[in-house]
Amino acid sequence: MVSTPVFDPNQFTPGISHTLWNQYLTNRPTPLLFRATQERYPPGSIFKIISALALLENGLDPTRHIQCRGSYRIGRRTINCTAIPGLFDFKRAFQHSCNSYFIHHAISQEDGIKNIIKMGEQFHLGKRTGLLPEQESPGQFPSLKDVSQGWHDGDTANLSFGQGPITVTLLQMALMTSAVANGGTFYHPRLVERIQSPNPNIRDAIIKFRQAKKRTQLILRKPDSLAIIREAMYADVAEERGTGHSALIPEYNICGKTGTAEVKKPGDPHKITWFVSFAPYEKPKYAVVVMAERGVSGGKTCAPIAREIYEALIARDQKQNIVRN
Repeated sequence: MVSTPVFDPNQFTPGISHTLWNQYLTNRPTPLLFRATQERYPPGSIFKIISALALLENGLDPTRHIQCRGSYRIGRRTINCTAIPGLFDFKRAFQHSCNSYFIHHAISQEDGIKNIIKMGEQFHLGKRTGLLPEQESPGQFPSLKDVSQGWHDGDTANLSFGQGPITVTLLQMALMTSAVANGGTFYHPRLVERIQSPNPNIRDAIIKFRQAKKRTQLILRKPDSLAIIREAMYADVAEERGTGHSALIPEYNICGKTGTAEVKKPGDPHKITWFVSFAPYEKPKYAVVVMAERGVSGGKTCAPIAREIYEALIARDQKQNIVRN
């Protein structure tokens, strides 16, 4: 887990100066927040992984096309779509991150919003992971009770593509991605597997920690639902028209989803940009989540960073294989 900007902990020994402390408090972005667990953010379109899974589980035909006109009208409100207008089935809507497609199905499907919220609860949104209980945000996620009290189609539209009354942490999104990759199992996260000498020839005195414990298992009625999501995530990176194509590494099949959430703060509007991913597609080993405050977009800002992380992981694995052989 990495968070930037950072501070030098040596500056706190024996005590930090008032001047430097005030700089840390007033500087934006502040280095005092550990962004992987402490801060919460709107997920934007990476939440479409969860809303899509809910819609697929409850009757969405992934081969059926709908027409996107570049925006979606709800009452007097128009919600813009970043996708180019055209016909969209599920795969194409996921690749182009078509808001209109997800709004349409979330509103038109019977109990669409209730199913999305139930699916989000299965992914433990709005709850702490338990890794760092005292330094971890639970985020925010609506309940079925909220839906019964003054909920409108506009709220459903917002939630379907990760806006509105929802915030998440990076760690929550890493666990979400891992569960999609591994077939639906949630584990309690841990930071350390073992401690050993950096010298590969020294095998003594290895300290091993307890294996990760299973938390829950996704309850799904259709065995193909997760496979459809994984295939769409693979296409989002592998195919040139996908929003995550800039994460592409030839011959190493990365699956991903981009997200760009708008923060309409008075006097300070900006974007929270995301890329969630796992690899390799055939036999997942890693989940990588990148978030950048005030980025351009998930595809332009975060996906290239994820690619560099995977390149480092590939190089590390190759080096370890050489040592073993």
